Amino acid sequence: ISRIKKSDGINAKPDLNIFKDKVAVVMQGPIVSKDNFTFETLMIYRKRFPDLILILSTWDNYPNHELDKFRKNYIEIVRSIKPMNFGYSNINLQIESTKNGILRANELGAKYCLRTRTDQRIYRHDFIQFFISLLHLFPINNHKRIRGRLISISLNTFKYRLYGITDMFTFGFIEDMLLFWDIEHDNRDLDEINSGTSVLDWSRARICEVFLVTQYLERIGHTPLYTIKDSWEVFSNYFCIIDKSSIDLLWFKYNRWNENRRYVNSYRKLDEELAFSD
Repeated sequence: ISRIKKSDGINAKPDLNIFKDKVAVVMQGPIVSKDNFTFETLMIYRKRFPDLILILSTWDNYPNHELDKFRKNYIEIVRSIKPMNFGYSNINLQIESTKNGILRANELGAKYCLRTRTDQRIYRHDFIQFFISLLHLFPINNHKRIRGRLISISLNTFKYRLYGITDMFTFGFIEDMLLFWDIEHDNRDLDEINSGTSVLDWSRARICEVFLVTQYLERIGHTPLYTIKDSWEVFSNYFCIIDKSSIDLLWFKYNRWNENRRYVNSYRKLDEELAFSD
């Protein structure tokens, strides 16, 4: 797929936003300087949605002069200190900078919040309206601890990895986002974590994405049973998984030229991604 690189290529006027509540986008991670990817992504969002609260949540090693262009374009900067223990596959880095970004979004009065990454870009022109509409179309009624679903994407959300919703992308009401992300670090000794040889072993070890989701489930009063049935019921009852193609998501990493490399419809795969149709 051919896409524009810079915000200057966006010439259409913003869509009419029928939702008047404040929405924040927290972009988390190290700044991607190649092609000014992170900066241009935020500028595209600014053109699409002039009223968005845009937050770049990154690390304290960036000098002020590298961040000036963000500030000049009314982008909030949150700088975090990296934890001593990065955790398995850097999970604690994600928790720390994401949590701090969402806390800032809450301070600024956001009702809804999207957490995404500095190396990802959404091209779909109406994705904010789409996400809010999904929360209204698929409500959670009379739950004591959560206000609504958390929306995530098919990319790296695997159907047969128990509670393995991707850690790259989350949207929801701000209080639900804090419930998911404002947690303690995973400070287990890496030598003590046994990922095993099966998907079930990996899930029971509560690694990365599974750690986040199972922490959330415990907070909302759902005890994980570590079965396919329970995992799918969790996906169905508390989350909404959308296809990455529905928001035209670009991931500026790995084999980005083969965007549908996991898509196979003629047979089942253990690493098959969960789709909205599922």
